[in-house]
Amino acid sequence: MRNLSFFILICFILSAVSCRNNQKENKAIKIAQDSVAVDTVAKLDTIENEVKTADTETLEEVLEKLAKAYSEQDSRTITNYIHPKLGLYIIYRPGALDSYVHQYNFNFSKPVPEYHSYEKLIYKGPLKSGKLPIFDCGTMKWNKLGFYYDKKSRPNELSQTAKFMNEILDAKISSTELQQLRSIEAKSYRAIMTSNETEEPLVFHVTKEGSKWYITVIDRAYGGCDA
Repeated sequence: MRNLSFFILICFILSAVSCRNNQKENKAIKIAQDSVAVDTVAKLDTIENEVKTADTETLEEVLEKLAKAYSEQDSRTITNYIHPKLGLYIIYRPGALDSYVHQYNFNFSKPVPEYHSYEKLIYKGPLKSGKLPIFDCGTMKWNKLGFYYDKKSRPNELSQTAKFMNEILDAKISSTELQQLRSIEAKSYRAIMTSNETEEPLVFHVTKEGSKWYITVIDRAYGGCDA
């Protein structure tokens, strides 16, 4: 009888120990699962916030970000703001008339045109809304210096360049492409950042496609008086 009682006691103790170990293991698994869940939620929140930020950037925020990236010669940031289908048009003046190159990335080490390197500029913020600076080829001076964008008008420099390329250079740009350029301009704003008469200005357009702003034009011809 005593041996039976002792055996039952041993079984009870082993059962209790086993139950306690299972509880510890289950608790450890629960903690690990909770940790993974929290980490996953944090990562998803980060991704969601990044997407949300990209989609909710204001016109002014994008203009300032692009101007600072250009001043710092940050090719990656500028390329990230090029639409994969719209691309980037770089207007330049190879002679008496303007022309443009259409590309889908941007690199400061590969300037357009090749003989005209991209100067390292100094950011001239803050950004201001108003009439854009005008360059006078008679006095060789800007009427004002700083960083401005015109919120009341839409640019037409890109479509006008294409039109002249057809008329003078026989570029054979199709009517469909011309209409596409006008469609881009209808959703675009032009910004100019000037420093002084000896430093190249930064002139560019941004376009809203969907819910995001993209850089669509860099105008290297404006302010040039070679013609």
